[in-house]
Amino acid sequence: MAIIAASILDADYARLKHEVTRVAAAGVDAFTLDVMDGHFVPRLTFGDFLVAQIRTWIDLPIEIHLMVERPATFVQRMSDSGADMIVFHLEAAPDPFEVVERIRAEKRSVGVALRYDTPIGELPDDLIAAVDLVNLVAVPLGFGGSESADDTFERISSLRGRAETLGVELGIEVDGGVKPQNASGYAEAGADMLTVGTGIYHADDVDEAVGVLHDSTRGSLDERARVRLRRFLSRPSSAPVDDPARRAPKNAADPMTTPR
Repeated sequence: MAIIAASILDADYARLKHEVTRVAAAGVDAFTLDVMDGHFVPRLTFGDFLVAQIRTWIDLPIEIHLMVERPATFVQRMSDSGADMIVFHLEAAPDPFEVVERIRAEKRSVGVALRYDTPIGELPDDLIAAVDLVNLVAVPLGFGGSESADDTFERISSLRGRAETLGVELGIEVDGGVKPQNASGYAEAGADMLTVGTGIYHADDVDEAVGVLHDSTRGSLDERARVRLRRFLSRPSSAPVDDPARRAPKNAADPMTTPR
């Protein structure tokens, strides 16, 4: 089966602990937390303090999907908050290798994301080789519930082919449009990790939805997917850094303190 990551974007934030823990108990493999700054995307979500709180509720791996300008400035805060993988957008990083180096320095897994309308060809070969995962976002950024772009399966297959040509064990994630009833198609196309939001949180029965997601993506590709992402899936997951000095603003480049 594919690795199933639950996105909390469309969870009920008024009872977020219940929303997170009930989905963890249903059997997902990981969680995806979408950090949006209101600039790179129009929506504003949350920052490192909520990430750290969620980290105390679960021991499953946490992926941080940075939909932000200046992603390099968010790396330490998200690492200190307990992230296991940090994914940044190619479109937001003038020097993506600088961001990769910062994430590696924090000893976290690293991924790069592409918007649904960014051609796969804009990913340099050496960047594919430098990251653990590429997240192919299949819907407009910032909002859940949409259907995947029509060329999503083609993009998965194309990226998998490039990784194989390069001899790279690359994890491929699809984020957006994945539901229990269509998950198998993404796995068959070559995706290793499926991020699911409304397909879980808007389901009538969360346990049944997660069960269908797992059952419908079982197959010979599952073992390879888990090898590719074994570092991200390893236990125990990261713990927040209990050091206020590290998490305090340090300079004017800090995204939480710089006036815009």
